[in-house]
Amino acid sequence: MSGVDLLETAAELWPGADVVPAGTSYDGRPVRARYAVVSRSKVPTVLVPVESAVAAGASLRRFSTASTWRDSTTRAAAGAAVRVAPGLLRNRVEVRGGDDSLAEHLSEVLGTEVTFSITVGSARVNQKPVLQVFDETGTCLAFVKVGWSDSTVEDVLAEGEALARVGTRRFRTVVPPELLARSSWRGRPVLVSGPLPTSAWPRLRRPTDPPERAMAELETAFGREERTLVDSDWWSTRWQLAGEIADPVTRSRFERAMDHVSLAAGRDPLPFGAWHGDWTPWNMATAGDRVLLWDWERFEEGVPAGLDAIHYQVNALNHGTPPSAEGVVWALSLAEQRHAGVAQQARCSSLLYLVEILARYLRLTEVAGGEHISDRAMHTLVALERLAGLG
Repeated sequence: MSGVDLLETAAELWPGADVVPAGTSYDGRPVRARYAVVSRSKVPTVLVPVESAVAAGASLRRFSTASTWRDSTTRAAAGAAVRVAPGLLRNRVEVRGGDDSLAEHLSEVLGTEVTFSITVGSARVNQKPVLQVFDETGTCLAFVKVGWSDSTVEDVLAEGEALARVGTRRFRTVVPPELLARSSWRGRPVLVSGPLPTSAWPRLRRPTDPPERAMAELETAFGREERTLVDSDWWSTRWQLAGEIADPVTRSRFERAMDHVSLAAGRDPLPFGAWHGDWTPWNMATAGDRVLLWDWERFEEGVPAGLDAIHYQVNALNHGTPPSAEGVVWALSLAEQRHAGVAQQARCSSLLYLVEILARYLRLTEVAGGEHISDRAMHTLVALERLAGLG
C-alpha cells in the first residue's frame, strides 16, 4: 500500500463505495461516513472521523515509548485542539454509497453503533488497515486489525491465537490487550482487541533500555525448560524454515551459518521460554511499573531465552537508519555488554537471535511486498555470517 491507498482502503471497507472530497456535488448516494485526512510529508496517513469531536481528538492521541517528548506534546496538543475545534481538520472526504460495511459488522460484534479512524501505516511487507473504534459518545472501544493479504491474514490469525493464549495468564507487569472478538468479514479475518490506556507522559526511561523485568515475566509465564540446542523443537523448526527458502544461494548461506551456530552452542543445555517476538519501543508504553504491550502476532513458546531483549535493542539502536550489517553487529555487541559476566552465553544468544529473525525475514522477502524487507534481511544475513566466523 502507498499513501494514496489509504483512501482506496477506506472505500473497500464500504464495498461499492467511493471516497470523494467533501462538498462534491450531490449524486444521490447516501453518505456513509465523513473523515478528515491527516497527512505526513503530504502523504495521507490517517482518516479521522469527524462526526464526533471526541473521537477525532482521540484518533490523534496515540503514544508509545518511542514517542519523543516533542511528539507526545504535539499529539496531545493536537488532540485537545481538535476536540475543542474540530474545524481545524479542514481536508475532508466523504464515503458515498456501498453496502455491507465493516462498520455495520463491528456494530454487531460490539453491540453498539460505532465509527472508526483508519490507519494503514508506512509501506512494509505486513501493512494492513488498523482501525480505532469509537461509540456514539466518542469513547474508544477497541482496536481492529483486518487481514488484507496472504501474509497479513496469517498475522491477524496468529495474533488472535496469541491474545487468547496470553489471556489465560495473570501478569504483574505485562499488560496485553484484551481479546474482545475474532470474526470474519467478507472472507477477511477481523481481530478486535481492547484499548490500552497509554499516556502522553509515561515514566521516564531511556528508549534503548529493554524492560527486562517484564520480559522475564513473559518468558517464564508458560513454563521454562532446558535442553541442548540440537535436541530442541525450535532448532528443528528453524532448519525446516531454512530449507523452504526458494533462492538456493541464500538458502545455502543461511544453512552454512546455522551449522556454525550449532557448533558454537555445543552440548550445554540452554534455557527456553516464551517471547513476544516484536518487542520494540513503538510496540509498548509504560504505566507506572507496568508495560502495556501490543502487536502479538509473533508470539511463540519454546524459544531460546533472552531474545526479546536483544530484538528490542537491535531495533531501538538502528531505528531511523538505513539497514546495515555493521549496525546490527554494533547493537548486538552493546546487548552482549549487559551480560559481560557470561560472555560466551551472550554471544550464543546473539547468534540464536539472528537465526530466529532471519527465518522470519527471509521468508517474508518471498511474499507480496517482500521488497520492503529484502535489504534488511540480507544485511542481517551478513551479520550472522560475521558473528559465526564466516566473513
